[in-house]
Amino acid sequence: MFSIPTSWEFASLICKFLLYFGTATIAGGSLCLWRFSDGRQKAIHFNLSYIILGALLGFQASLLNFLIQIGLINDDGFSGMFDWSMGSLLLDTQLGDVTIVRLACFTLVLISNVLFQRKVNSLTRPPDRRFYATVMAVNGATMLLLLFTFRQAGHVSVLSLTAQIAIGLHVLCMAIWVGSLCPLLVMTGILASSGDSGSLQSMMKHFGDLAIGVVLVLLLSGVLMLLQLFGSFGEVFSSAYGLSMLAKLTLVLGLLAIAGLNKFVLVPKLIDGDGGFNREGVGSLKQSIRSEIVVASLILLLTTYLSTIVGPAGH
Repeated sequence: MFSIPTSWEFASLICKFLLYFGTATIAGGSLCLWRFSDGRQKAIHFNLSYIILGALLGFQASLLNFLIQIGLINDDGFSGMFDWSMGSLLLDTQLGDVTIVRLACFTLVLISNVLFQRKVNSLTRPPDRRFYATVMAVNGATMLLLLFTFRQAGHVSVLSLTAQIAIGLHVLCMAIWVGSLCPLLVMTGILASSGDSGSLQSMMKHFGDLAIGVVLVLLLSGVLMLLQLFGSFGEVFSSAYGLSMLAKLTLVLGLLAIAGLNKFVLVPKLIDGDGGFNREGVGSLKQSIRSEIVVASLILLLTTYLSTIVGPAGH
């Protein structure tokens, strides 16, 4: 039922995973910079570097994936990837359009955020609100274009407009959630080392409140998408795609459980009775966020497998 990826498919899997990672860093890094940054240069520098890294990996993944598709069609080894006559033909297809848009998006994010970082490094005081608004305007517009490419590629491209909008929302919510975890972990360490217990608890509470809305949209969009992808309920248990989706759902529920533990148990324990840091509580929270990152990475890997190797019947 489950197939072992060929060498070309395995290379495509890596590219798709890096594409998802790059998209998540832009969404999560931008959100954390905008909503949860307290103006500390160290936190701002990390978030911008995180976004730049994701944009660089996303650019490389998009370009390599296009070359891999050329090699897959030619089936002529490594040199087959650089058949420019075949490449020019693919540029006139939907794959070519999607690749060009993605390359342009990641290039824009890469260049603009390098400039933003240089701007921050030249400042002697925290950036003003206009700086954060500019970052969000550029990165937000780019995210919208990237989301458009996800609804134009893969087996969802032949589905209804409702399903395509659902996949766009699903990708956006997952990118925000998954992409925020690493910045949250780093900023937790920064705030804990500075002794700012109030800011740390406030940041985690605000993220927990935001996550509720993100999760609701994530689940609703996922249900809408699945209703379009499966012809019958039995396919969920009888097909490789259905079983893979159940595995993904299990991981998502695990991620939800960890997030609930953070919000309702660990965050309230960050501050002790004297108003200072509960060091044990901070350590437990950081370990919990690391666990979230591991589970989120597994979800991205499984999503990559679903969108590259297997697919629902009839698509």
